[in-house]
Amino acid sequence: MHPDHDETRSRFSESLEAVHRGTLELGALVLENTRRTAEAMLENRLDLAHQVVEADTEIDKRYAGLERRVFEIMARQQPVAGDLRFLVAVTRILYEIERSGDLAVNAAKGIIRRDGYALPPDIHALIARLTRGATALFARGLDAFGDLDPSQATVLDRDDDEVDDLVGDLYSAIAKSSDVMGFDLAVELSRVGRYMERIADHAVNIAEHVAFIVTGSFPLGEEPEGS
Repeated sequence: MHPDHDETRSRFSESLEAVHRGTLELGALVLENTRRTAEAMLENRLDLAHQVVEADTEIDKRYAGLERRVFEIMARQQPVAGDLRFLVAVTRILYEIERSGDLAVNAAKGIIRRDGYALPPDIHALIARLTRGATALFARGLDAFGDLDPSQATVLDRDDDEVDDLVGDLYSAIAKSSDVMGFDLAVELSRVGRYMERIADHAVNIAEHVAFIVTGSFPLGEEPEGS
């Protein structure tokens, strides 16, 4: 093999690794911000809610930079086979991560809009379980991408049912307590349920994109959900 070809391939591999690493770092920022949002809700911390909103600027900046880098690699290197699958899937994974970050920010903005809010004990417990479940699923989606483990797609899809059940329980509890806590807070907390449900869905989508990278197809009967 020609030495110039070896050097070109080495640089290309380094570019792919940099994209992989950068995507994981972006995911870690979103995961941290999602956990911060949960703490802001559960502890009624306006300061943390503002930190979530402020941190989104860096997340958006990194997202745009990584997406641009992926498109540059595709245009200049013209990758094929597994490398092309990786880059195409990364554009979707970046989207799943960035959208999850936006959902965490939306929840934080709800706290700010109401100048903080106190949760009834039963709803506080449900939101604690829901945010814990959604963030854990998101972390596992990132781990699947870090390890390029295609087996996690089916596992996360199954475990996402638990998050969906918690969302249903939350909606029921909100309906029962809406007269006590007021319509506006009931609506805001219903949105929180939807935000956490979608973050969990994005985690499943990430794992399904990983399966595509490794195998060339999505798990049987499974396609990533829309936003």
